Amino acid sequence: MTEEHNFEFINNPEKIQKLSEANNILNINKHPHNNKLVFIYSAPKVGSTSIVSSLRLFGIDKLNVIHIHDEEMLKVLSHITDVTINEIILFNKYLKKDVYVINIYRCPIERKISTFFEKIGSYHFNNTDELVNNYNIIKVINRFNNIFPWISIGDHFIDKYNITIPQSFDHNNKHIMLVHDNIKYITLRLKDSNEWGSILTNIFGFHICIIKDYESSNKPIHHLYNQFKTHYKIPINLLNDILNDKYLNYYFSDIEKHNYYNEWLNKSCDSRNSYTFEQYKLYEELTIENSHIDIIQLHHYFDEGCICKACSIKRHDTKVKILKGCVVKDRIIHNNAKSELIQQRVIRANKINNIISKIPVKTRGKNFKQDLISIVSKK
Repeated sequence: MTEEHNFEFINNPEKIQKLSEANNILNINKHPHNNKLVFIYSAPKVGSTSIVSSLRLFGIDKLNVIHIHDEEMLKVLSHITDVTINEIILFNKYLKKDVYVINIYRCPIERKISTFFEKIGSYHFNNTDELVNNYNIIKVINRFNNIFPWISIGDHFIDKYNITIPQSFDHNNKHIMLVHDNIKYITLRLKDSNEWGSILTNIFGFHICIIKDYESSNKPIHHLYNQFKTHYKIPINLLNDILNDKYLNYYFSDIEKHNYYNEWLNKSCDSRNSYTFEQYKLYEELTIENSHIDIIQLHHYFDEGCICKACSIKRHDTKVKILKGCVVKDRIIHNNAKSELIQQRVIRANKINNIISKIPVKTRGKNFKQDLISIVSKK
C-alpha cells in the first residue's frame, strides 16, 4: 500500500479546502521555512504546556508547534469544524511536512486533582476562583470524591491516534516513538519530566531545556489547591479501583504501580460512595446549565510563539538566562516584550542624548554620533 492510500481526503476538494483553511487558522502556513511541524496532541492537565513553551523557546527557528486537546477545542477557540485533528495531521504529511505528534501520560489521581481545580470556580462551584479560594476544604473534598471516577479518563496515544501501539510502555528509554504513515508519534510520561530535555534533544537534534509552565500552585486558586494537597485522603475503594485502570497498567511497570499504590495508601481513608454514571451526567448537565462565568485563559504559555523582533530578543535573553541556571518567571508575551523593547530604546536614546549634551560640538568627529550609538549599544 502506498502512502497516498491513507489520505482519504485526496479526492475530496471540499475537504481539502477545509483542511487548508484550518492550517491558516492554526498559523501552520505562517512558518513555511520550518518544515518540522509538531502537534502536541494530548489530554489537558498532563504537562503539555511545558513542552509547547520549551520547544518554542529553544527551537522556534527550527519547528512549528501546535497545541491542541480535542475537536471541541478546535471548534470553540479556532472555529474549525468538519475536520478532525487526525485529518489535519495527515493533511500536513500530505503537504510533505516532517510531522511529529506528542502525547503525555500523567498519573491518574494527580491528573484528576489538577483537572478538577482547572475550572473549580467557573464550572464546579459557579463562582470566581478568588472567592472559591476561601471555601471550606471539606466541602471541596466531598465534591471531588463524588465525581472522582468520571474525571479525566483516557489517553490520546491509546485512544485517539488510530495507530497500532506497542504492547507496553518502554520503561528503559522513558518514551515511545513509532512511525506510522511516515508520521512520528511520541508518548511521554509526566513522571519522567526531568528527562524530557534529554529525550527531546535526541529526537529533534538540538538542545532543549524543559521549563515549568502553567502550574496550579501559581494560579489565583493556589491557597485552596495547597490546602487540598495537604488534607486530601483518597477513599480506599477509589484507590483500589485505580489498580484496574488500563492506562496505568500500560504506562507503569509492576514495580512502579506497586510503589504508586503504596504512596497513596499512606494517604487513604475509609471507603465512600461516589456518583454513579447517571448521577454524574445529571451533575454535569446541571453544572453546565448553571454556569455563568466563562473564563478564557490568557497568557497560557510561558512562550506564546510570536516571532516578531521584540519577542525574538526577549526569547534569546531568556534562553541565555536559563542556560546559565537562572530562574526565569517573566513570560514571552508579545505586548510585554514590545513594551520592554520600546522602554529599552528610550533609555538608550536618553543616555546618548545625555552624553552628547556634555561634549562640546568642536570636539566631535565626523562619525561621532554613530560611534557613540555603537558604544552605548554594547553596554
